Amino acid sequence: MFSKSILLIEHEPTIGEVLCSCLSEFGGWGITLSNSIQEGVDLCTMTHPDVILLDASISETDALIFVEQLKCHSVAQSIPIVLITARASWFTKNQLQQMGFAGAITKPFNPSTLPTQISHLLGWND
Repeated sequence: MFSKSILLIEHEPTIGEVLCSCLSEFGGWGITLSNSIQEGVDLCTMTHPDVILLDASISETDALIFVEQLKCHSVAQSIPIVLITARASWFTKNQLQQMGFAGAITKPFNPSTLPTQISHLLGWND
């Protein structure tokens, strides 16, 4: 059994595979992969993950609406959302929290240290 469950929302198949591999192999976490926010909203209600990792460069036309839906579901279920984005340095921790996110990971990321970064952001003591 996995120590944590992760809902990963990543529209780029190759990056999704890399993220799934490094999070399961280096973090020992169970990963549910979604390639769209709408599917992620549906999976969030079914799987009740410990955290949602969201690629912030999604290309959906109604992305802002779906992100708001996802945040509503995550808040209702107390599920933190962490952004994975090349623009992570644009925001302070307070700005991210005001927008409803637990934090952000910068792309490109180091696959071997990604689970540690996530654990640190969320206060997990793995």
